[in-house]
Amino acid sequence: MGKSGRKEEEKEAERTPMDDVIEICKNGTPDQFILDEYGSVAGVETFEDLLEMINPFGRWNIITLLASCLGVIVLPFQAITYQFLGDTPEYWCQVDALTEANWTQQQIIDLAIPFNSSDADEKKCKFFNYNYTTAVEMGYESAIESRDEISVGDGAPIYCQSRHFNVSHYSSTLVAEWDLVCERRALYSTTQSASQLGVLIGVLSFGYFMDIYGRRPIILMNVVLSVVAGMAAAATPVLYLYIIFKILVSCFNYGYFTGCFIFMMEMCSPSQRSSIGSVGGIPWSVGYMIVPGIAYLIRPWRWLQVAYTFPTIFFFSFYWLLPESPRWLISQGRYEEAANILAKAAKVNGRCFPPIGAVVESMKKMMVQKEEKPKENLPQRIISALRHFFILVIKSKHRKNILICYFCWFAVSMVYYGISLNSGNLSTDPYMYVFLGGLAEIPSYFLTWAMIAHLGRRLSLTTYYVVCGITICIIAILLATQDEVSFGLLIFLSLVGKIAIVSAFHVVYIYTAELFPTQYRSLAVGESSMMARVGSITSPYINDILGEAITWGPSALFAVMSACAASMSLLLPETKDCITETSGAASPAKKDAEAGDDAKIEMKSAKVNAAFDAD
Repeated sequence: MGKSGRKEEEKEAERTPMDDVIEICKNGTPDQFILDEYGSVAGVETFEDLLEMINPFGRWNIITLLASCLGVIVLPFQAITYQFLGDTPEYWCQVDALTEANWTQQQIIDLAIPFNSSDADEKKCKFFNYNYTTAVEMGYESAIESRDEISVGDGAPIYCQSRHFNVSHYSSTLVAEWDLVCERRALYSTTQSASQLGVLIGVLSFGYFMDIYGRRPIILMNVVLSVVAGMAAAATPVLYLYIIFKILVSCFNYGYFTGCFIFMMEMCSPSQRSSIGSVGGIPWSVGYMIVPGIAYLIRPWRWLQVAYTFPTIFFFSFYWLLPESPRWLISQGRYEEAANILAKAAKVNGRCFPPIGAVVESMKKMMVQKEEKPKENLPQRIISALRHFFILVIKSKHRKNILICYFCWFAVSMVYYGISLNSGNLSTDPYMYVFLGGLAEIPSYFLTWAMIAHLGRRLSLTTYYVVCGITICIIAILLATQDEVSFGLLIFLSLVGKIAIVSAFHVVYIYTAELFPTQYRSLAVGESSMMARVGSITSPYINDILGEAITWGPSALFAVMSACAASMSLLLPETKDCITETSGAASPAKKDAEAGDDAKIEMKSAKVNAAFDAD
């Protein structure tokens, strides 16, 4: 027998029943499928087998995955737009007596505003303590020459209650409308932190709701509510209502993003997940680059908020484009609905599909029957939830790693949003700065995967933090020591730091998922993501409040945080080429120690539960 004959025999020997199923799907008819004794399709054992039957690279799959991916484009429209919605024009104290007397702005500045002061706060938030009624009676020239006569006390500058804004660039901004400067500057920062707080709320809530009610209804609900909240934010006459609506719109945005992401992952074949995961952030970068273009064309902040909200309306099309996740339907025992969705997908993809009844029986076989857990009363549920939440800190084996991950996520998010929204302190063109910042993210998605493949996770993460820290530190030094710094140099250094910190964000996500066993993986990533949201909430306060006092202060702080994160990441174990734990396997001694820890925890929980039961 020749070599070709032997190869054919080897191929035939390696052929599985699933290969026959796929062959029928491609070229056969429904009555050709072989059913086993239970009436299910022979050879179909997993959901991935069902995906192979309908063709995971077919037209239906591409359309639904592309729709889910495109939903990410509008997320930056609410997350990184506060510096355009709240552009801070040049401002100085409003002097009502002089304004009512029809003095020109230059005359008011000459007499009342300490523009020659080296203190920025004094120039913008104070005016000379003069009797301006007397100044009006004396006239401009006499008042200028006789300052001592109109001085109250020593005439030293005092804080004013209202300000005049130069709105020649933006016809209106929320900063000018609600006077968000000087002692009210923290409220301006809060308008951005509100967006990150909304994301944090979304992190804590929508995953739970999607597990209960499904992916599709939560996605559709959040798209609608996001539009409603975004339009309401544009129409509200009250600052505090605006902040509430910004929290809600970010929360709802994160809700449908989470649903789209979960749907993508559940409808991907294993071979597709890495590629989709590596380039799935590109739509965010595209939306990021669109943000300054919209702001350049539309200046009044209320219409700008409407413009940033309006594109979300296009995702009402999800009602027709996105079905419910078949994987979730199967987990809920809704087999016939899942089978009908897959049958429709197979038809669009040009594949033959087995009889619905046979597919339903195959789905039933996939489900692993779980033992019903005993019901817990409310105190027991609370204790169980708290124990589960803090389990990685409680367990000595994971404590060091999770605490380091908390800090690394906190730092990477703080620095990312700090760099992204720091154009004001760098005195650069905000439109160009934001556009290039989005453009710089695209190569980072590809750079990350090349780096971790060759250098591993720990060294890659440390390198990115170091590069970011060095470039941002150089910016801080230049701002602190030079009166004027080249716009091009600041942009270049900022973009290098941006690429590094975006890459670090990707690596820390992958690294965290690999550091912990399967049973704790989702918990570790979820809790670390919460710490990231805390970091992003602090960024606008650092940029706006610290940056107002010390121009180079935010850059210096971000450099320090990057350096600290780089040092701490060196303490983590390398996970490259390591088998990811599925159950937290450890040495016998460690297992005994952990078993002892768990026993102590269970004893404490039992005592508390007994006390509640006794009550």
